[in-house]
Amino acid sequence: MGKFKKPKKAKTLEEIVQGQAKEDVKEQKRLEEIGIDPMTAVNAARLQAIFKDVDVFVTHLLTFPNAKNDARMPEGAVFFLDDLVNEMILDQHVIRPLLEMGPESFLGHVEDQVITAKKLMPVDNLKTMIEMITAGCAVVHVDYMPYAVAVVTPNLPTRSVSEPEAEQLVRGPREGFTEKLQDNTGLIRKRLRTPDLKSEVIKIGHRSRTVVCFMYICDLVEEDVLNTLRKRLKEIDLDVLLESAELEELIQDSVYSPFPQILSTERPDKVVSGLAEGRVAVIVDGTPFVLLIPAVFYDFLQASEDYYQRFYFPSAVRLLRIITFLTALLGPSLYVAITTFHQELIPTPLLLTVISARVGVPFPALIEALIMEISFEILREAGVRLPRPVGSAVSIVGALVVGQAAVEAGIISQAMVIVVAFTGIASFTIPAFNLAMVTRLLRFPMMIVAASLGIYGISIALVALGIHMCSLRTFGVPYMSPVAPAHPRSWISELLVLPFSLRKSRPDYLQKKDLKRMDVASNPPEQEGGTHE
Repeated sequence: MGKFKKPKKAKTLEEIVQGQAKEDVKEQKRLEEIGIDPMTAVNAARLQAIFKDVDVFVTHLLTFPNAKNDARMPEGAVFFLDDLVNEMILDQHVIRPLLEMGPESFLGHVEDQVITAKKLMPVDNLKTMIEMITAGCAVVHVDYMPYAVAVVTPNLPTRSVSEPEAEQLVRGPREGFTEKLQDNTGLIRKRLRTPDLKSEVIKIGHRSRTVVCFMYICDLVEEDVLNTLRKRLKEIDLDVLLESAELEELIQDSVYSPFPQILSTERPDKVVSGLAEGRVAVIVDGTPFVLLIPAVFYDFLQASEDYYQRFYFPSAVRLLRIITFLTALLGPSLYVAITTFHQELIPTPLLLTVISARVGVPFPALIEALIMEISFEILREAGVRLPRPVGSAVSIVGALVVGQAAVEAGIISQAMVIVVAFTGIASFTIPAFNLAMVTRLLRFPMMIVAASLGIYGISIALVALGIHMCSLRTFGVPYMSPVAPAHPRSWISELLVLPFSLRKSRPDYLQKKDLKRMDVASNPPEQEGGTHE
């Protein structure tokens, strides 16, 4: 006779849930490998273990009064982070329809027949469920469902659309990008109402899961540029991505070059103009600065307002910007070189004035220039970091007081104060702030070269700088296009602003798919009342 075995005690639901959670921890499964359990209690236990000590994580359990009286009444739950969801949408379009309908009528069809929210997404693994919750969605699951449903109910804090502070215009659109990705893409699509405008989304950052969207016009963009961008974005491996400047450094061609290779802007009209030329716009969620790829050197010397004025004035201003860029880069260096080595280049009356101004100054021209440049940079940085009402007063009054006191003390000559002040003002005319920073940085080694070798050293430094700039590539496009290599069809329109009727072609160094922009008659139409044959 066989030995009597005591029957095993049936496990309760709580024991099943705890056992399943322990098994997941013991096996240390990857989140994407853990599917959605048919029992809501198991999914709730997993999420509560993952969101442990997160006080805003809410598990809203559901019991259905309309459910049939089975052996075990089915249960459901809604999972969300309380500070990220819109309570009104959650209550009216998710929780209330679930409680009114009851589970027996919609198992397997909850997203089609019950929930009335407009944006739904099925979820089939634990990793996606966590991503949806942290993105501001509410995730719904009911017993016996093989998957969960993520309902987009975001209530993320954001600011309204306002005028860009870094790129202000006298005439032109006043709208600027915000920190919200959907607002930024909407501002672009509002201006480009075509199905040819495509967008792709990728998430970067193991912890931040920052959403990065890049947009392009499919029949204008070069496939090589697009494929290179996709490859570089997919190869990024970092923990947290906060701003588009970090992404810019990760995807640009030459990291150690001081020159900016990717254009950033807050203006939707500038992005739309770039897209219409065959560029790609990269939008990072959480920042109002959008990247334009590819970008060449002359793009950083152009402003959106150039195309909103009569072409005479913007053409003159563009030439002036090139002059002021060279002035901001070489102003103090030329003064140091001429006063130290090449006094014969100065007319005699002016030379006597400079010599008399430098009488009693104890420092050579290089030390004098370094003192003034460093003081100017300190005042400029202080004006930026201080509160806005105080910052402008500190930078202006500080420069006047320090400059006048240094001249009266005999430490600095009047001519050096004029040179440094004019150089600083010239750097303010550069539209791109990152290019202006490059001129401020390169100004110091140029002064050292000028004090060592004079104008000959400046010439060598400029040749080396030109070779470096011509060797740069930005997503396969030469950085000095359309001048080097020469693109006669485009270089005039880049250096000058042509009349609107002559802007018939797109830059041929960016793409060659569709160069024809429009077909407008070059001559104005004949006015009424004119002579007729």
